[in-house]
Amino acid sequence: MRHSLSVFLGGAALALVPAFASAQIAITPLAGAYIPAGDLKAVQSGAETAVLERDGTLALGFNLEFGMLRGSLAYASGTTIRDADEEQIGEGNVLTAAADIVFRPLPRILVQPYLLGGVGLKNVNFDRDDTDLLTPFPDDDSDLALHAGIGADLMLGRFGIVAELTDYISKDEAGDWGVHDAFLMAGIKYRLGGN
Repeated sequence: MRHSLSVFLGGAALALVPAFASAQIAITPLAGAYIPAGDLKAVQSGAETAVLERDGTLALGFNLEFGMLRGSLAYASGTTIRDADEEQIGEGNVLTAAADIVFRPLPRILVQPYLLGGVGLKNVNFDRDDTDLLTPFPDDDSDLALHAGIGADLMLGRFGIVAELTDYISKDEAGDWGVHDAFLMAGIKYRLGGN
């Protein structure tokens, strides 16, 4: 069984070599908005539970495409963390990275829509105000995340305009996939080869 799986995976990798050899490489710097959804944490302190939420903020990103494969980075700084009483209790930064497969199910008619999906890593760094309630709350938290999105690009030769909405989905305190970190971004795409 293991030998058959190895042969199958090896054959699949060899079949993809011509596709990767002819794949176009594209780079895309992005700017846009970071949109958090879902509770960041529910921190228990004695008999009281505080639900922490975040506000959206400006975000920067970068995509590197190699045919159907894509690597993505996104960063948002200065998002405000609020407690259940809507009081500011600190600020946070979010850094994400993902490896995705990009699907282009529809033909290009000036604009090329696409879907993407993959896995990533999300690191949230907290700079909280001194609050006894948040003593068990970590200053730095990294989580495995699912990454999914939708977008479109308009190419004019080697240059193009890209707009996309992507979401990093990670587990919440209950172990459910309920923490969403979305990025609504636009940018300029540049193809390194081909038209």
